[in-house]
Amino acid sequence: MLRLGFLGLLAVLILGLLAPYALYWLSRSVGLPLTIMGAVAIGLAYGAIKADNAWDGDGLFANLRLMAVSAAALAAYVGISVGAARAISKRL
Repeated sequence: MLRLGFLGLLAVLILGLLAPYALYWLSRSVGLPLTIMGAVAIGLAYGAIKADNAWDGDGLFANLRLMAVSAAALAAYVGISVGAARAISKRL
């Protein structure tokens, strides 16, 4: 049996239930393109903060790749979450 613990359960509840509906509400308020652009901006900022390499030479490429992957992952999460919440809201 899977044992998550309190923090694991809290993460599942927030990322799996609360965040998709909050993002759906935000996308209905300001529009989906603006919501995804915000997610990309937050992903780029997160990648820049978490970059461990020097910002010159090969380290620059690694840092930029980390920023791009962070932005793409967050944008994909927002898109999938909003799409799933929209599909569920149409069924109800």
